[in-house]
Amino acid sequence: MRMWQRTVCRLFVLAVALAPASATQAQGTIAYFRPGTPFSFGPVPGFESRSVDLNYDGLDDFIFESSMSSTVLPLRGHRILMLPEPPPDIGGFVQPLTAGTVIFSELGQGNLVWFDGSGPVAGATLSACAWPFGCVGPWLGQTAYAGIELQFNGLTHYGWLRISHFEFSNGGALIDWAYETRPGVPILAGAVPEPSTWALWVGGVVLMVWFRRKRNERRG
Repeated sequence: MRMWQRTVCRLFVLAVALAPASATQAQGTIAYFRPGTPFSFGPVPGFESRSVDLNYDGLDDFIFESSMSSTVLPLRGHRILMLPEPPPDIGGFVQPLTAGTVIFSELGQGNLVWFDGSGPVAGATLSACAWPFGCVGPWLGQTAYAGIELQFNGLTHYGWLRISHFEFSNGGALIDWAYETRPGVPILAGAVPEPSTWALWVGGVVLMVWFRRKRNERRG
C-alpha cells in the first residue's frame, strides 16, 4: 500500500473511532441514546408493561402499557406532551410531533398539556383498539416524536422520544431518544449530538489528503 493510502486509512480509522465517542459524550449539550435493539411494547406476554430508564441511572422514567390501549405513563415527576380529549371524556392522546418541532415549556399551552401521570387516567394514550371496531389514535401506522419534560436533580430538561407504532395493533417500538443536558433549554424534535471538533478536523484532513492526491495524479 502506498504511503498516501496508508495515511488516509489511518486518519479514517481515527475519525471513525472519534465519532462514536462524540455521541457517547453528548457533544453539543444533547444526550442521545439508541438501544442496540428497539424497545418494543405490545399486548403480548413480556411486552405488555415495560419500563424505560432514559439516562441509565437505575431509575425508571416512563412505563409503556399495552392491552386494550397502548399508553405512556410518566414517573418521578416527568411529563409528556398530550392532547386532552374533550369533555365528558377523560385522558388524551400523546401528541405526535414532526422533526424540528421546538420542545419547550410553552408548548404545553392552548390545546396541548404536559401530562405527569396524575389524575384519573392511567397514562397518555398512543392508540386504542376494540374488536370488531378497529383501532383509533394519531400514532397508528406512523413514526413520530413525543415531547417530554424531565426532572433530574430538581431541574427541568426537555427531550424527545421517537416512537414507531403499528397500524392495526396496540404496539410498536421506542426507537431512540434524547434530551438537552442544560436545564430549561428547548430542544428540537429529532436533534442529536453534534460531532466533536476533533472528528470534524480529522474528517477534513482525510478529504484534503484524498483531493491533493487526486490532483497530483491528474498532473502526472
